[in-house]
Amino acid sequence: MLDLVYPPGLYCICCGKIIDDTRTYRLCNDCMKAMNWNTGRHCSKCGRPLADTDPGELCFGCAREETAGHEHFFDRGHACTSYGACAQSVIFALKYGGRADIGDTLGEMLSDYMLSEYEADELAGMYDIVIPVPIHIEKLKRRGFNHAELISRGFVKRTGLRSDPGALIRTRETQPMKGLGPEERRANISGAFAIRNSRLPRIEGARILLIDDIFTTGSTIDEIAKLLKSSGAETVDFLTFAAAGDMII
Repeated sequence: MLDLVYPPGLYCICCGKIIDDTRTYRLCNDCMKAMNWNTGRHCSKCGRPLADTDPGELCFGCAREETAGHEHFFDRGHACTSYGACAQSVIFALKYGGRADIGDTLGEMLSDYMLSEYEADELAGMYDIVIPVPIHIEKLKRRGFNHAELISRGFVKRTGLRSDPGALIRTRETQPMKGLGPEERRANISGAFAIRNSRLPRIEGARILLIDDIFTTGSTIDEIAKLLKSSGAETVDFLTFAAAGDMII
């Protein structure tokens, strides 16, 4: 009933300004321009936009991990935007504002981004399974949905790739990553995921694409990639709406 009285497409999903249904991604002109789209140089490993002060092919974070001997378990990452004020507003509206409808729009953004990087036929042949990052059952009960799964649905609907949202489970709740250092993040997320036994045959030899809303240090994606590869996955890439900035931590 609320959707009938206040149609989701009537307001910008970032700032709430009244718009019409011709606006791309349901963003007003100002927010469309303010979004830090990942159209320039980006990290060859995790995909985050590279800072102007970063002359290399790797972002500062991936370069630091490589130097420290903590190379990522995932193979390649992709991100639509860098994490700025507009991206944060959209993600918060989806995850904490009950705006489940935004998931499909982010899925559209992910689809358009990948199709700007690869031909449709090429993308169709790159991955066997698309898997959203799972949330714990208690958080699912509180929120009512898994935001990553909603984004994944929007993505596979437009790309035709095969999705398996039930392949992974989150075995325990973890503390928020904000404020934790790299080692603390790894310890916090260690052992927090499992593969359903019925899905193990599908994982063997599979090329997998993980879907999530934001990529920061990569601890969560790495933990999942390590699990999937130990179960026989050939490659594990990830795709997110936003990636944290390229900075020395």
